[in-house]
Amino acid sequence: MDGKKYIAVAMLGLTNLSAGIWEGEILAGIYYHSPSGNASYTLPGDIANAAVDLENTLGWEKENDMLLQADFKHSLPFLPNLKIGYANLSHTGKNNTTDFFWGGIVSFDGFVSSSLDLELYDITPYYTILDGMIEADLGVTLRNINGDITVSTFAQNETTDVESFAPMLYGKTKVDIAGTPLSIECEANFVSTDETAFYDYEISVRYTFGAGFGLEGGYKAFHLDSEELADGLKTDIDFKGPYTMLSWSF
Repeated sequence: MDGKKYIAVAMLGLTNLSAGIWEGEILAGIYYHSPSGNASYTLPGDIANAAVDLENTLGWEKENDMLLQADFKHSLPFLPNLKIGYANLSHTGKNNTTDFFWGGIVSFDGFVSSSLDLELYDITPYYTILDGMIEADLGVTLRNINGDITVSTFAQNETTDVESFAPMLYGKTKVDIAGTPLSIECEANFVSTDETAFYDYEISVRYTFGAGFGLEGGYKAFHLDSEELADGLKTDIDFKGPYTMLSWSF
């Protein structure tokens, strides 16, 4: 066998080996989330400000944001699979307030505008402990949260930078409905410490088309209860609502 034929055979063999080892999927979609809960922001050395209601005081309403995911699986023993995720959570609001407190804005009566922009980046190494019509995964999600909260009056502006890193327990269960292209999935992340309680979960149904494409829809919720997102910032916030994603498996 000459050199060119040898290289061609070797490349074909490596391609077949890779195809047998690796598989995955990419998902992209929209999250229709509503906010609830409260937050407070106090400057260093000041008396703690009272919590502000996100809906009734700041006027935050339902928003649409992007979701992205990529999931890579392999057949190599002892090495974890890998899932990567991105979610954007943003809200804006305007409202007339009385006796309003936020950072250096003290006992203010009048018009307040505000905005939230959070980005959540997840890296999740996990193991599949059941594989069949019922699939179960367990792992750890390494989540980085960053963004900002801005509150403004006609004369003052307070922007609080938000950043946090949290390792979270991860679990997922998927059940294929026999004889149909449908599956039901439940996925969750969770961590709780003295000053932080983060969790999120989703319950969904997926319809798989041909050529590896599918459509997933369900309900998703995030909970951020923390005193560690920024100095002086306390949050007890929930984001909940339906989502839909298009998937492609390879």
